[in-house]
Amino acid sequence: MNREHLLAFLWLRWRLRINQFRKAGALNAALFIVFVVSTLIAAVGLLVTGFLVGLLALPHASPTVRLLVWDGVVLAFLFFWMIGLLTELQRAEGLALDKVMHLPVSPSGAFVINYISSLFSLTLIAFTPGMVGLILGQVCAGSVVTLLALPLLAAFVLAVTGLTYQFQGWLASLMANPRRRRAVIVGITAGFILLAQLPNLLNVTRPWDDRTKTDAKAQWNEQRAAASADLAAKKITPEEYQQREKDLQNEHNERQIKESLRALEQTERIARIASTVFPPGWLALGTSELATGAVAPALLGTLGLGLIGVVSLRRAYRTTVRLYTGAFTGQSRRPAPVRSAPVDPSRVRLLERSIPWVSEQASVVAFTTFRSLVRAPEVKMVLIAPFIMLIVFGGSAVSAKAEIPAAVRPLIALGSGIAVLFLCGVQLIGNQFGYDRSGFRAYVLSPAPRREILLGKNLALAPFGVGMGLIVVLIAGIAYPMRIDHYPAVAAQLVTAYLLLCLLANALSILSPIRMAAGSMQPSRVKMLPVLLQMAFLAVLPVVLLPVAIPLGVELLLAELSEIRGWPVSLVLSVLGLGIAALTYRAVLSSEGRWLALREKAILEIVTHKEE
Repeated sequence: MNREHLLAFLWLRWRLRINQFRKAGALNAALFIVFVVSTLIAAVGLLVTGFLVGLLALPHASPTVRLLVWDGVVLAFLFFWMIGLLTELQRAEGLALDKVMHLPVSPSGAFVINYISSLFSLTLIAFTPGMVGLILGQVCAGSVVTLLALPLLAAFVLAVTGLTYQFQGWLASLMANPRRRRAVIVGITAGFILLAQLPNLLNVTRPWDDRTKTDAKAQWNEQRAAASADLAAKKITPEEYQQREKDLQNEHNERQIKESLRALEQTERIARIASTVFPPGWLALGTSELATGAVAPALLGTLGLGLIGVVSLRRAYRTTVRLYTGAFTGQSRRPAPVRSAPVDPSRVRLLERSIPWVSEQASVVAFTTFRSLVRAPEVKMVLIAPFIMLIVFGGSAVSAKAEIPAAVRPLIALGSGIAVLFLCGVQLIGNQFGYDRSGFRAYVLSPAPRREILLGKNLALAPFGVGMGLIVVLIAGIAYPMRIDHYPAVAAQLVTAYLLLCLLANALSILSPIRMAAGSMQPSRVKMLPVLLQMAFLAVLPVVLLPVAIPLGVELLLAELSEIRGWPVSLVLSVLGLGIAALTYRAVLSSEGRWLALREKAILEIVTHKEE
C-alpha cells in the first residue's frame, strides 16, 4: 500500500464514522460531541496536573512513593480500559477485509488501518497526556534520564492495545457460531463483573487485619482504665496519673509509628513484586527506577512490552485472516450429511404445553416468550445482577456484623425481593415488545385477543422476576431468620408487587416501545421522549409498590400499640392484598389489551425499524 492508498482509506474510515453519527440522530451527535469535548478538557487538565506533580512533588518523594504513584496511575488506566472493552467485547472492523479485497490494498494494510482506528479511544486520549506530563515534569526537574520512560510508555500502550485487539479478534472467532456467541457474551460479562467486585470480596474477608494490632490497642485501653481506677481509689496522686498517661501515650505513639513503617514496607514489597511479575507493572517499575539512575528496568520493560505488543498484533492478524477465509465457520469445508433423529410421537413439546387456569393463546405466548428469553444473551446478563447484588450488599452486611431486630427482618427480606424485581423485571417487562423486533409481526397477525398476549408476556417473565425474588427472600431469611408465618407473607407480598409492576409496565410498553439491538441491552437508537417516560416509570414505581409493605407496617403498629404479638396479622393482610391485586390486574388487563390493539401498528413500525 502506497501513501495515496493509505490516505484514501483513512479518509474513507473517517467518512464512515461521520455517517454513523449522522444516522444516530442529532441528539446522539450532540451528546457525543459534548462527551468528546469533556474528554479533551480532562486530557489537558491531566497533562497540566501530571506535569506539576512530576515537577514539584515526585523529585522529592521516596522511591516507594514514586512506585506507588505510578502503580496507581496504571491501575486507573487499566480499570477504565476494561470498562471500555466491556462495552464493546467483539471487535468491530472499520474496513472489513471482504469489502476491500477487490481494491488495491493488501490484507495487512487494511489490518493496520483498522488497528490505528482502534487507538482513538477515550481512555487513551484522557490518560496518555497525564502520564506524559508526569514524565516531562520529572525531566524538567533535572532528571534527564527519565526521558527513557517515553519509549517505555509507548511500549506499554502498544502492549495493552495489541493484547486487546488480539482478545477481541479471538472473541470474534468464537462468536462466528451464533449459539456459541450467546455463551461467550454472558461468560465474558460475568467475568468482568466478578473481577470488578474482587475489592469488595477482599474487604469482606479482610485478610490484612492484624490481630496483634487489635490486642495491643485493647491492652493500651486496659492500662489507661487501670490508671483511672488507681486514681479513683487514691492509690496514685494526680501527678503520678498524668505521668503514667503521658508514658502510655508516648508508648502508643511509638507503636503506631512502627506499625505505619511496617505497613509501608509491606506495601512496597507487595507493589514491587506485583510490578515485577505482571507486565503492566513494568511501566511503573521502570519509571520509578529511572529517578534513581537505574536504566536497566526501563530498557528491559520497553523490550518486553514491545515484544508482547508485536506478537499480539501478529497473532491478531492471523486470526483476522482465518476469520475472513471461513476457518472458524467451516465454510471452506463440505458439510457432513445430517441424519434426522427419530421423533417420539408421545413427547409433548414445550409450545404444546398449557398453563392451568390460563387460555391456550396465553399459554402459547408465555412459552414462546420464555423460550426466546432463555436463549437471549441479554436476559442472561440481567440474571447475573441479583447474584452481584448478593455479593455486594450481602458481603457488606456480613462485614458490618450488625444485629437486625426480629421485627425489621421481614422488611429486609421484602426489600431484597423487590430489588430483584427491579433488576430482573424493569429492563425486560418495561419494554416487552422492544426485544421482539421483527417477531412482533406474529402478534399483529395473530387472531388471539390482545389481552391474552399481555397475559402471556407477564407469565413468561414471572420465573425471572418472582422466581429470582423468592430465592433472594429465602437467602435473606436464612441469613436473618424470621417467624415462620412471615415467609409466606413476604412471598404473597412479592407476587402482589409483581402484579402491580406488570400493570404499570404493560402501559409503558404500549406507550413507549424501544427497539433493542440484538444481543445487547442497548437500544438501536435513542429518542428523548421514550427515555423521559422510562425515567418517569422508575420514579413512579416505588410509589406504586409502597402499599405492598402495609401488612408488615400494620403488624408492627399493632405490636407497639397493643398486646397483639405473635399473631399472623401480616400473613392474613398479605393474602387479602394479593386477592385485591389479582382482581385489579384482571380488570385493568382487559383495558390494556384494547389499548394494545389500537397501538399495535405504531409499535410494529418502531420495533421493526432498522437504521439504513
